This record gives sequence, C-alpha cells and structure tokens, in this order.
Amino acid sequence: MEVGNDIVIQNGTQWSFGNGVAQHFDEHVRQSIPLYDEGHNLVCHLSDFFIRDHSLCYELGSATGNLIGKLYQRHKSKKEVRFIGIEEIPEMNQVAQSKFPELEFITSSVEEARLEPSDLIISYYFLQFILPDKRIKILSKIYESLVEGGAFILFEKEIMTDPKVNKLIVSNYIKFKQEHGFSPEEILSKQLSLEGVMINHTHAENKEMLKSAGFHHVETIMRYGEFNGYICFK
Repeated sequence: MEVGNDIVIQNGTQWSFGNGVAQHFDEHVRQSIPLYDEGHNLVCHLSDFFIRDHSLCYELGSATGNLIGKLYQRHKSKKEVRFIGIEEIPEMNQVAQSKFPELEFITSSVEEARLEPSDLIISYYFLQFILPDKRIKILSKIYESLVEGGAFILFEKEIMTDPKVNKLIVSNYIKFKQEHGFSPEEILSKQLSLEGVMINHTHAENKEMLKSAGFHHVETIMRYGEFNGYICFK
C-alpha cells in the first residue's frame, strides 16, 4: 500500500523507517508534520543559549541529519563544538553522513548509546516511536547526561483529552495532509501502518513523564493542534 512520496508498505505490515524510506524521508516528513521547518528554526534559535565553545549537542533519532546539520552550520565557528546524531536505521545515517560528512552519526538505539555530558539534547518527533515502558528510562538517561543548566528539547504528537476537541483536531490534520498532496487512500494507509508503532501520550502524560525523569521546569515552546514542542531545563 502507498503512503505517499513513493513510499510503499506491504499490506498488513507496520510502518518502518528502513526499507528505502530514507531516500524519500525529507519530502515525506515536511508534508506530514505542520511547521516542520519552523520547528527546526526555533530549535536553532534556542540553541544559542546553550551551545558555546567546547559544547556537546545530541539529536536522538536524527534521521537524515537535517536538524543536527542546521545546528552545526549555525555554531561551527565556535571552538571544539561537537554535534552527534544517534539513529538506529543505517540507511538514515548513510543519507545524513553524505549530506554532513563533518558530523558524527552513531548507528545505535538510544537505549544502548552512551551519552557523554552534554549541554543540549533534542528529540524531534522521535520519542513517540519508543515503547512507553522504555521512555522513562530514556528520559532519565537524558536528564543524567545533561550538565547543570543544560536543556532537553522535545517535540511530540499528542492526544487531545477532550473527545470533542480531539475530533476537530483529527479532522484538521486530515485536511492538512490532503492540502499537502496526500490522497485519502494514502492518509488511511499511513494511519493503519502506524498502529502499534507510534504511540502518543496526552500533554499531561508527557509532562508527568518528564517530571518523573527529573525535569521539574518544563514549558511549551511551540504548538499546532496536537503537535507540541517542549523545553526542559536541568
């Protein structure tokens, strides 16, 4: 079944970021997530407060490297600054490395990767693809690796708690995807393929999870419908 942008998934199978998706990922994600590039720009602007000489910045689930690449371009004049992308899918890292040969991309799950003391860590629509029972462990790992005064920036698609509002928001998102070139069949196929793969929480659940990991200062920095961005301070 087709899900758009020449990405084909076998009938009855779940969504995967492998199997050739990397070649079409950039176009697909920009047409699928509202304010995708604007969110990147916001992260870059906020990074000015945390990245300085000798800083270390991670992006978890760095995909084809666009965001970590933009951060590198913004701060490359600083002394001995390191930008590391962690991505489990080898195809994604191959594309990322070809675009940004100066950067380090680690092929590993976040659970298994070793995080060094860092000033800024970013998860841009990544955590929602991790099984819920593993998320708190990952968030605790992020909190522990941040230096005092460092920040974690998290973007997630969430579930609206009010059924009436949720109905409106879901309808709005379908219209958004149609306006960006997806057919009704592609939208439905993508939705079905994501079942059991992308597991979304509510705003309250995400804030409670962040608090449990140690982040007691959490603020929303960007929102469009069910798409929410947070900054979390240590």
